Amino acid sequence: MKIFDRNGPAQWTPGRTVAFKGASVITMDAGAGDFVGDVVVTGSMIAAVGPDAAATLPADALIIDAGGTVITPGLVDGHLHAWEGALRGVSPDSEIMGYLNLTHTVLAPLLTPEDVAIGEKVTAVRALEQGVTTIVDNNHNVRSLEHAQAAVEALRETGLRAVLAAGVGMGQPDGHLHKAVLELRDRYAGDPRIDVRLMELMPSEAGLRFAAENGIGLVAETIAGMGDLDAALTPELLNPLVTLNHVLGLSDVHWQAIAASGAAVALAPRSDPHYGLAVANPVLTANRFAVQEAISTDNEFEYGSDILGEMRTLLGVQRGQAYVAAQAGSADAPRPYGVRDALRAATVGGARAAGLSGRIGVLAPGARADLTVFSLERLRPIASHLGAVVSYAESQDVTAVVVDGVPRKWAGEVLGVDRRELVRQAEESRDRLLKRAGVEAEALRFTGALELPGAR
Repeated sequence: MKIFDRNGPAQWTPGRTVAFKGASVITMDAGAGDFVGDVVVTGSMIAAVGPDAAATLPADALIIDAGGTVITPGLVDGHLHAWEGALRGVSPDSEIMGYLNLTHTVLAPLLTPEDVAIGEKVTAVRALEQGVTTIVDNNHNVRSLEHAQAAVEALRETGLRAVLAAGVGMGQPDGHLHKAVLELRDRYAGDPRIDVRLMELMPSEAGLRFAAENGIGLVAETIAGMGDLDAALTPELLNPLVTLNHVLGLSDVHWQAIAASGAAVALAPRSDPHYGLAVANPVLTANRFAVQEAISTDNEFEYGSDILGEMRTLLGVQRGQAYVAAQAGSADAPRPYGVRDALRAATVGGARAAGLSGRIGVLAPGARADLTVFSLERLRPIASHLGAVVSYAESQDVTAVVVDGVPRKWAGEVLGVDRRELVRQAEESRDRLLKRAGVEAEALRFTGALELPGAR
């Protein structure tokens, strides 16, 4: 059967071994390497990879002709705020304080659990369309346990793998939210696609100790001037289940602590300059301290979620900075990135941000069966298939996405979602929220920034 056959998902029954044959496979695993060959999936796991991995299969195996495609590990978005999904494009020109005011002060308090669920679904579908199989959802609008549960259930319904980090938009989580995080952790402990963490607006000593004592992860926006970073960013408090977003303005001591502890960092290639937080993300600093970065789309309030675009932005920014450093005579100038480095950030680095290194982000026997399949049809003529994925591909080139051994996108269509109905619900949710804030959605059609009534 051809991979483009729309009947494929119906034949991919639970427990049946499935073999993708004849693809250009980029495993991001040092042992498996790259090859033209096969990826074999059994249940929720990758059973085998290699040039002839499908040579020996069960008699009832489903064989898929994947010629003309490139298969990579499922892409990972290392930091985004999925609850905002229905608010995409509300105020494309807002600067950082405008964004924070509009989202957290004006709109966030108006969202019901149902509104949160709709936003999460919109974000999840967008992710699957792009080839993303895992998101680290920094949900900083957890106003109740019901809001958090609605977010998780929405993500589960779409089939996406997710880390749900529960937090609040302004200020730091309190004891009430700490309790809710533990309840969420226990409730979803049996779901291999859901992990629960605590989110902090800035990393704190108290939050890091709470997370470590309870065996959960923590994510935090991390920008110099926000909180006492000297007290929080220490090798004793950081660990591999801590993910730090943005990481702007950090000292060498902070970076040394990150490197020594194994904590993850999630860079925001487009968001940082968009909001005026930095001219460019600190990828060169991460290189100098040998910290593997993840990349993130951050939010859709002002620009479209596009993990492929983030890879390209990271690639361009790192190369530009590396060349400038070398031309300035810097003795420790990192080498300029190639396309493999950008893909590594979106796979191996993303797995680190999700606390799932070795389990996702690679195609290797024993890893979870998360994979993204790119069609080369629109991209031909193309010589480098690795370059095709990083430098040329768009969402419409993602022909199939598999999460935990289940097809979630096939023949270019996201499965199990009535997209038209979801859009209707999202627009109703958005319009209702805006109206309560005193704005008609139609008034935003030709504007770049939302201005509230009475605001100057």
